[in-house]
Amino acid sequence: MSPDPASDLAAELAALRRRVEVLESHDAIRRLRNSFHDFVNTDRWAEIGGLFTEDAELDYDYLGRASGRAAVGEFFAAIPRLLPADAGAPFVRQFVHGHSVEVDGAAGNTATGTSHLFATPIYHGTSFLFSGRFADTYARVDGEWLFASVTLEIWYSVPLAEGWATGERHRMSL
Repeated sequence: MSPDPASDLAAELAALRRRVEVLESHDAIRRLRNSFHDFVNTDRWAEIGGLFTEDAELDYDYLGRASGRAAVGEFFAAIPRLLPADAGAPFVRQFVHGHSVEVDGAAGNTATGTSHLFATPIYHGTSFLFSGRFADTYARVDGEWLFASVTLEIWYSVPLAEGWATGERHRMSL
């Protein structure tokens, strides 16, 4: 008995549809991560909370933690007050790279990802270098990808003039 061409075609179409959905999810999640850094770089701190799920978890290593969208929003909205640089406004420029994403499960409504961060903030009048790695989980809520958790492992946060060659690699606090 020969294979049924209609069922083969339906199976191939379903597989292609799933591949397209995964690719579209990858793109949406990368845009989400890029939006986060664009909000930081353009001093839109109060908008960052909207990128997170209601029950999100944030772990910024020794800089602090927050649970829930409202608390995450408050964490970032406080940055201008905690990191004044120029006339009371913070100066933080972040550059993210090496973002990889893995969409999970058959439904494709959750995902994980990692990315690397290099940032050049001004901290109490001093130029700093800041580097670390993000480990994220994402959830699709009502068709929109959001951060479910963000964990930042900070590799160093040091004054530019001093560098990170010394044993003391964490010199910033909020």
